[in-house]
Amino acid sequence: MTVSRSIALMLAALAVTGVGVAAPAFKSWAADSKPAAPAAAPAKAGEPVYREFIQGNPKSKVTVIEYASLTCGHCKAFQDDIYPELKKAYIDTGKIRFVYRDFPLDGLAAGGALLARCAPGDKGKVLIDLMFKNQAEWVRSPSPLEPLKGYAQLAGMDNAAVEACLKNEGIMNKIREVQETASNQYKVQSTPTFFINEEKLEGAQPFEAMSKVIDKAIANAK
Repeated sequence: MTVSRSIALMLAALAVTGVGVAAPAFKSWAADSKPAAPAAAPAKAGEPVYREFIQGNPKSKVTVIEYASLTCGHCKAFQDDIYPELKKAYIDTGKIRFVYRDFPLDGLAAGGALLARCAPGDKGKVLIDLMFKNQAEWVRSPSPLEPLKGYAQLAGMDNAAVEACLKNEGIMNKIREVQETASNQYKVQSTPTFFINEEKLEGAQPFEAMSKVIDKAIANAK
């Protein structure tokens, strides 16, 4: 599928009632390497470019990567219930490097991911958090693009920036590339999926389960 066709489908999905697509069943596997960071997408002068959403200590020997879809209920559950504990215990204390990556399960999630990647400065992850917090509102809206535009404005994007973003093939292509790499190379098949260094965890894990794996990785990294 071409990038233009992908964007057209995404925009069509944004124009109609929100649809949730269930995450496909997953198979267990042994991760043989930590997922690599995607290369930056080329862009015209002045255009936003794809950037990784990274929090915590950039020099930490322990990296936690989350693959998530903005329309995924389990991803919202993680964001609401587990992530705050994880942030307090490991991200804010500099013990880990936390990376958020998009794995959109439908056109709505792809549209939200695209807007977040266009957000200025460090507002992209803030916009992700806002969309998860208000997931029911925009996913179930008869015109989901309208609340999404409102969230984007709160992140510093005016109407012109939103419209330009929705036509940004470079960022959309990179989102698709990251997802395809996750699916084909790292066997990500459901959301949320986490990598804690080389160890893979599937599903919205309780804090205790993630903490156990993170503490082990920290101990092994010393």
